[in-house]
Amino acid sequence: MDLEDLRAFTETVRRGSLSEAAAALAMSQPTVSRRIRRLEAELGQPLLERTRPAVAPTRSGLRLMAVADRLLREWEALRDGAALPGERSATLHVAASTTPGESLAPELLTRFARHNPAVRPHLHVMNSASVEECVGARHCDVGFLGWPPRSRRLRAIPVAEDEVVLACPVGHPFAARGTIALGDLAGERLLLREPGSGTRRAVEAALAAAGRTLPPHTPAGEMGGSRALLAAVAAGQGVGFVSASLAGPSAVRLADLPVHRPLLLVHHARNVPAAARAFVDFVVAAALAAR
Repeated sequence: MDLEDLRAFTETVRRGSLSEAAAALAMSQPTVSRRIRRLEAELGQPLLERTRPAVAPTRSGLRLMAVADRLLREWEALRDGAALPGERSATLHVAASTTPGESLAPELLTRFARHNPAVRPHLHVMNSASVEECVGARHCDVGFLGWPPRSRRLRAIPVAEDEVVLACPVGHPFAARGTIALGDLAGERLLLREPGSGTRRAVEAALAAAGRTLPPHTPAGEMGGSRALLAAVAAGQGVGFVSASLAGPSAVRLADLPVHRPLLLVHHARNVPAAARAFVDFVVAAALAAR
């Protein structure tokens, strides 16, 4: 098994797209696809669902994600002379889109594991569309989304509120103002999240509800994840929309286009496994206590 094959696979799962993974890894899309098919041939089972608009992992793919993440971390630790991380088994598969996967899910999973030592949760961060596919196909037990699922197979429970703001580089004229108008974006270099992102959908929905469009601007690229977008912003490539929980001190709000959305816990409408039911109950209780 080749470590670069594993990187191609894990990057594809996280981004929900072969082309996005190829761009992130500086490979061609056929190369990424060939590496994943080589893994599937070695394991004798499919690792990705490719029949949907968004690529999503199968249950075997999720098991490989857990192993691949550990192997890649241990390889990096060996290479850097660091201590190897301890092994952990997973019995509860939790998928999350990037915003709740980076801001909400980790803390909830840590608290849940502390109170439920017999359950070993595993968090898989991926594109919003892939989260919906993964939970809908029962490869994941529960998921977190920043946008209502389209599938009627899934039940969604609001568990937190999120605000989308504009992240700006330090020293940008917007940063000193705190709030701007939508029209101020005219002529700016604008970074966007990838299609299928809940953050991007929230901005598009707010624009549609207000009967407005983005002013003429310079497209500065599409980024597969909040962290990637924030890194591009910090490097001065442009400004971009992200969750307020991740944006940092240089974020600004659009005074005439507030963007708010619920963060949702989603699970299959029928036959929810016991561990998943326990987690759903825990998260709902935590959300009620936080109000």
